[in-house]
Amino acid sequence: MGVLASSVLLIPMAIGAVASTEPAHGALKVTAESAFGSAFLGLVAASSLMIGAALGIYVRAPKRVVAAIMAFGAGALIESLAIELAFGGAEALIAEEKLPPLVGWLWVAGGFVVGGSVYSAATIALDNAGAAVRKASSLRKFVRRARREKATTMLIQLSSSDLFRSLPASDLVRLIPHADTRRLKAGETVFKPGEIADGVYLIEKGHVEFRPEGPGGMDGTYGEGHCFGELELLTNENRQELAVTVDEVQLLFIPREDFSVVMEASPILRDAVADLVKVHTHGTFGIEHHLRQQTRDFDQKEWLAEGVAAVAMPSHEEAAHHVKGEHGKGDEGEHGGGSPLAIFAGALLDGVPESIVLGAAFTTFATFNPTFLVAVFMSNLPEAMASSAQMKRIGYSPARIFGLWGSLVVASAVAALIGNLFLATASETWITFVEAFAGGGIMAMLAQTMMPEAYEEGGTLVGLATIAGFLAALFFTALELAH
Repeated sequence: MGVLASSVLLIPMAIGAVASTEPAHGALKVTAESAFGSAFLGLVAASSLMIGAALGIYVRAPKRVVAAIMAFGAGALIESLAIELAFGGAEALIAEEKLPPLVGWLWVAGGFVVGGSVYSAATIALDNAGAAVRKASSLRKFVRRARREKATTMLIQLSSSDLFRSLPASDLVRLIPHADTRRLKAGETVFKPGEIADGVYLIEKGHVEFRPEGPGGMDGTYGEGHCFGELELLTNENRQELAVTVDEVQLLFIPREDFSVVMEASPILRDAVADLVKVHTHGTFGIEHHLRQQTRDFDQKEWLAEGVAAVAMPSHEEAAHHVKGEHGKGDEGEHGGGSPLAIFAGALLDGVPESIVLGAAFTTFATFNPTFLVAVFMSNLPEAMASSAQMKRIGYSPARIFGLWGSLVVASAVAALIGNLFLATASETWITFVEAFAGGGIMAMLAQTMMPEAYEEGGTLVGLATIAGFLAALFFTALELAH
């Protein structure tokens, strides 16, 4: 799924759903007030993105305050989704269109399920394309997933060594941040006989030939997935062979110092290595024999699962460092801060459903209910604060961040206008379905990002903030009932 196609998928589906429908009996026609009014409401709702961006860039607001505002906005949106969209839509179908209750419920439920599914699928595609950096929660999950994939690859390579197979995989994954990639051309020397063992090597690509110049040295040519140089770390012996690349080679290298640091930090790993050193009675041969006996019943699947499960969720700083790249490439480098197009498309995906609902529901200012508008405005503010702070952390300039949110404000106004133009004269059935479709996308966004991030940053107190937002939105709904 393309980046832009994923982000604007909600709009063409909404248009396609109503383009061939006949207007409901007595349906209001599109007027200049409804068209321009809907676009204006889209601008107002999205304007908090610019305010949030400024606060996120220039103000270091306490995380709990941001979390409380985020939870308040989420509570307001939940009320609007439940009462304004779900209940309001079902009521219109059952009371006005005279549909059976089950059929009315199915139209609403179908819209929510389809909308939530489309949003979730598009979010996954966009995050994989580089949009994960727009939100701290999605970025941390993306980085953890990337680290787990790297951990799996690295552990599979390490499992080719009897030494590493005998050690706890949950502790070995701590070596991943210390691994360094080395690229060598054909004919280059990896190390020479007599050199001090400086670390462990894993062959990621290409072949390395070993020529022994002493007893116990490696002999032969080895390729992708092979691990070498690890036993000398335990025996403190010098290299006993010449290692030369046969072709273009990519090696993963773990320095001795880093291996020692990780070993000291893990009592289990340290004890396991100490036991191996005790059997070092005949050089590396004694250890090799002991390891083969110890790993006869080695279960690689279980060992890998143990190691991957130990990869923890990274902190915000660790996630930002991962995005910048280990070599300081920043947002313009190979591992830059995500794709700008993907980030914009992801932000657009978050804002389009809300704007469609705003535009579809608007007819005149005299009859307009501001409940949903206030809920969207409140939810956009902390979302932009957190996202802007995150993008600044990974190296984006203020101008670039403001440009992103400014473009989204304009896009939100356009989406609201489109929602009004194509839905104002549609049948009540399709209006309900499309609004429920958009509501499903909003609900999925709340569940996947806003609420988990609010709880993580604010703790249990965000529950009260969510209730406050819900009740505030309910107050506006109650006022509407008085009319």
